[in-house]
Amino acid sequence: MILLAEWVIHHHGSVRRIELYWGDLSYLPPQQAVDILVVSAFPNDYIPTATSLIGALHRNGVSVHKMSFDKEKDMREDFSCWLSRPTGVRSFKRILCVESGWRGTPPQLADYLFRAIAPVSVTEVATRSVAMPLIGAGDQGYDAAQILESILKAAVTWLRRGMPIEVLKIVAYSAEVAEQAKKRFVTIRDADSANSQSKRQWDVFLSYSHQDSSVAQHINRSLTSARQDIRVFCDRPALIPGSSWLMQIAEAIDSALCVLALYTPSYWESVPCKDELTAAYVRQSKQQQRLLFPIYYLSARFPSYFEGLQYADCREADLNMLTGKCREICSTLPRSTV
Repeated sequence: MILLAEWVIHHHGSVRRIELYWGDLSYLPPQQAVDILVVSAFPNDYIPTATSLIGALHRNGVSVHKMSFDKEKDMREDFSCWLSRPTGVRSFKRILCVESGWRGTPPQLADYLFRAIAPVSVTEVATRSVAMPLIGAGDQGYDAAQILESILKAAVTWLRRGMPIEVLKIVAYSAEVAEQAKKRFVTIRDADSANSQSKRQWDVFLSYSHQDSSVAQHINRSLTSARQDIRVFCDRPALIPGSSWLMQIAEAIDSALCVLALYTPSYWESVPCKDELTAAYVRQSKQQQRLLFPIYYLSARFPSYFEGLQYADCREADLNMLTGKCREICSTLPRSTV
């Protein structure tokens, strides 16, 4: 493993690093051992091909296929990934297998990747160090330089938000790809001018399914009635085709003091809604202060990952209770912000 470039990110007194290597991820030396090794696969397809990381692991005696029969956490339905049990391998403690359709532009592929990493990073599972290949540049056939740029931009955004990863290792396997990746890595790092602290623009970010628009409008009216000057983000910005959805919503959430999530069956069927909740959960876990204010409005099944979140119970569709909870939320916001 040869270190090619490094990006140091400062976040509220802590230091995180993104490191680019040339080497073989299937056999990390002891000094490069990590908590999580990320691999990619098509859904339920763990064939050890000659050019894939899964294939290289198989040749070294590690079968992702066998691990798939005894998963620690199966989050494929909600986050397109699953986490292995402890591997017993010195190089990596667990494998995180990302299974998506792997369709779309490189920024959208980076969304798939961090949509999988985010929920794992705020569990009891150790994620201080994570290693990955250039996801999507293998059997999926995407350009390595474009994939690297998308992964870097997404990683920097999430690490600055508070994702509890101390070091992220990105590894290029071939010498040619490694040289291209190094040039792109250094260019992006040196051109970076993003601020580490977002400017607060909103008091409340309202996360809801558009099928529940009428209820969301009631919430908005209740909030503004309780405080006339409150700033409520209640509609998502127009998406830029081919861009990263997760990065757009995460930036909007970062500009809010709190996130109010409206739990209904349609909410949990919506990928954007779960993305919004995940982005807010990561930020709340890092800040160690309450950011999320879920309102349980209609009974629904929701991922076990979110079951520990405290919510206001307004079932079944109790508008009077909902109005009262909105007033309570307003009372928790600092007066200086409104």
